[in-house]
Amino acid sequence: MNLLWRKTTTKVFGDAHSKNEDVFLPHCTRRESIKRFVMCDGATSSYASRVWAEVLASEFVKEGETSAKDRVYAAAKQYEVKYPVSSLAGMSHSEIEAFKRGSSATLLLLEQTSSESSCIHVKAVGDTCVFVLDGKGRVTRSFPLEAAEQFSTSAYLVTVTFEGLKQLFDEQTKDYYWKETDIDLSDQPDSLLLCATDAVSQWIMARRDRPDEIRRLLKAVTRPGRDKFARFIEHERKLGAMPTDDSTVAILRQ
Repeated sequence: MNLLWRKTTTKVFGDAHSKNEDVFLPHCTRRESIKRFVMCDGATSSYASRVWAEVLASEFVKEGETSAKDRVYAAAKQYEVKYPVSSLAGMSHSEIEAFKRGSSATLLLLEQTSSESSCIHVKAVGDTCVFVLDGKGRVTRSFPLEAAEQFSTSAYLVTVTFEGLKQLFDEQTKDYYWKETDIDLSDQPDSLLLCATDAVSQWIMARRDRPDEIRRLLKAVTRPGRDKFARFIEHERKLGAMPTDDSTVAILRQ
C-alpha cells in the first residue's frame, strides 16, 4: 500500500493539534510500501483517550503474528504504566469517575497480506471506517459500517478496564466487537482506500450516492496545506452536515 495523503483537524476550528484524540500510524515513516496502517479514535467521554489511542495504535502497527488479544493487553500495560491506580490521588470527583470508566477508542487496521498481493485484510472495532472509491469518487464498498443510520453514541469500542477487555475477547461477546473482511483490489487498479474517523465516515455514508460531494472531500484532502481540509470540515459543520468532532482522513492506494 502507498500512503498518499493524510489530514486531520480538531473539534474546535483552529485549536491545537495536541488536543486531537484521533491517531493514525503507518508501519513506517515512508509513504511507499506500507504493510500495515492503523487508525484509532479516542472517545472524548473517556479518560486520557488520546493516550489510549496512541498505545493501541502503536501495538497494532507492529509487524508479526502477534494475536489481537496480546496486542491489546500489551497496550493496556503501557497505559497502566502511564496511569496507575495511584493516579487517583489528587483527582477531582469527575476525574475519578472518568478514570473508573476507563479509556476507550476505535480501531481500524489495514494489512497487506503480501508484498505482491492486491488483497487487503481489514480488522475493525467501532465506527472508524474504510471506503473503497473508484476513479470517479463513487463508493463501491465500506467497512465495518455500511449506512449512516448505523452510527451510534453506544458504538462498540476497545475499552481498557477489566470488564471491557473481558467482553472484547469473551467467546459470547467478541463477535459484537471484532469485524474482519478482505478487500480485493485486483480488478479495481484505479481505486483508492479512504480511512476516516466517525464524523467524516458518517458524512460519506450519507452521500455515497453523490460522488460529486465525495470528490469535494477528496480535493480538500489532496490540496497542499492543512488549512484546506480544516476549512472544508468547518464549512460542513456550519451547514449541520457533519458532527462537531475530531476529523481525520487518510488515503491509500494499492
